[in-house]
Amino acid sequence: KEGSSTITRPQVAPERTSSGLSISMDPLLTANLQAFVAHRPTATAQPSLGLRSTANDLGSTRRDFERQKLLEQRRKRVSMVFLDRMEVDASKRAALQKVSAMRQDADRRLQLDRMVERMRPAPEKKGPIVTTYGANCLWEGHNRNLNWAPLECY
Repeated sequence: KEGSSTITRPQVAPERTSSGLSISMDPLLTANLQAFVAHRPTATAQPSLGLRSTANDLGSTRRDFERQKLLEQRRKRVSMVFLDRMEVDASKRAALQKVSAMRQDADRRLQLDRMVERMRPAPEKKGPIVTTYGANCLWEGHNRNLNWAPLECY
């Protein structure tokens, strides 16, 4: 229709390699995952902070999940033809630069971190869940700090 203001995303067919295999590597997602892992402290890298990693440590299992995803992406890259690998490397480098620029802003960094955290599998639930709410909170997120833009922007 003319005059309608709906915006639709163009349908993009999955990329195909010269051998006919489908490439499911999202360069922006991979770059964000790589930046997320690089900026998170590990227990072995910072022993002076008193961080200890055990087999049951929740942080270590989450890091393992993210590293496993990166390993899967590397394995997909290995199975590609040379020119396809070169193409993926170029798009990954450009995506990493974009993600690094986006991570400079605190709000965007939080959004990118949430995107990675949503990829994680849900933890197994053991027993009933007891939820508590603050007595002074009027709605969900009421006690969260808001980051306002400078007054010149309003």
